[in-house]
Amino acid sequence: MAEALSEFQAQLQPARELTLLAVIEAAKPAFERGFSFSVRSGSGGTTVLLMHKGGAQQSADDDSYDADFSISARLLAGLLGIPVAPTPRPSKEEEALLGQVAEVVSTTQAAAGDAPQAPLEPAAEEAIAEPDHEELLDADLELEATAAAEPLDPQLEPLSPEEISTLTGMLKAMARNDKESWKRFTIAFRSHFQVPSTARTITDRVTQRRHADFIDRFERELSGSVG
Repeated sequence: MAEALSEFQAQLQPARELTLLAVIEAAKPAFERGFSFSVRSGSGGTTVLLMHKGGAQQSADDDSYDADFSISARLLAGLLGIPVAPTPRPSKEEEALLGQVAEVVSTTQAAAGDAPQAPLEPAAEEAIAEPDHEELLDADLELEATAAAEPLDPQLEPLSPEEISTLTGMLKAMARNDKESWKRFTIAFRSHFQVPSTARTITDRVTQRRHADFIDRFERELSGSVG
């Protein structure tokens, strides 16, 4: 695990921001080197578990519940050593423009009294809030949480050591006893999960729920129970 992590960190790129989606994007080369992760969050706090296909694990914890995946992003970035690109601040010209927009809005609101939904108000709020990374809009947080749910799909959950042992034992038995089926399986597995041709074996790639489901489906197709 240490060697694979060192190789990843030698060429890593900073995450564009401290969000789970951005950290996962920056961590893609690590996943290609056999890393995976899982998140557990509840009233007792948040834990991010980093795993390597070789069996080694590392974890990081926080006492807080992760309502918007920001804690998970920070913990995962820390485990992988991923830096976060600094948020650019507005230039003096941009700050001056924002000040002018705010002044126009203030004048418009004063002239309109209590008239609802002043037409310039939403644009001004967006312009003032956009440069401040720490004050994300509620809509942005909701969208980010929804989008981040995909990488945390149960299909990416790691298998237990017992499950891995059972599945790899089945594959080795297939390789010994049914070479034609084994050949079909390896071609299908490498193609589906984009295993590089330089990898000598695929049995060490069986680490996640999606791999177990693929094996199960292949066996059912092989027995003729799936059309």
